[in-house]
Amino acid sequence: MRALDSKPGADALKRYRGYEKRKGDAEGREGDAALNSYAAVEQWCKQNKRSKLVEQDKGVKDHTVYVVSDWMIDSETKWVTYVLTSEKLTTNLWHIKESGMPVILCVDTTHRLVAEGHSVFVCGVRDIAQKFHKVAYGVQHSDKAVAPNAHMLRMVAKEYLRVKERMQ
Repeated sequence: MRALDSKPGADALKRYRGYEKRKGDAEGREGDAALNSYAAVEQWCKQNKRSKLVEQDKGVKDHTVYVVSDWMIDSETKWVTYVLTSEKLTTNLWHIKESGMPVILCVDTTHRLVAEGHSVFVCGVRDIAQKFHKVAYGVQHSDKAVAPNAHMLRMVAKEYLRVKERMQ
């Protein structure tokens, strides 16, 4: 008992209790099929798309993150592809285009960053000072497949055109 009263022993006990709690939480989530399903991801995308947020009178402010509407989620092929952005992030692309600089989209994908094994990508542009400005984030089922990459870039371009209309 003396060891638990000391600082190192108490810290070890707290870490162990925290581990057990996290382990229990993870086991509870794994057993819940509704949370770990393609239908749940699609439902989340539907609830967080831009038009739905506007419809719910939550409004879409500059920093409100929303899902670009053309996502692809299919449980049979195990495809998951969606893009997250905001008005502010998308205007980064518009500002670079309006400055007269050539727009070069920089895209990087990190495989297996999330527990489900999907790839997470960040898309952005550089300004004249070589500073990187994020435009969008996305999740896709593979960083090797060409089709989801092309689809994600089309979604980013579609959002850019919508913001371009609004800005002019």
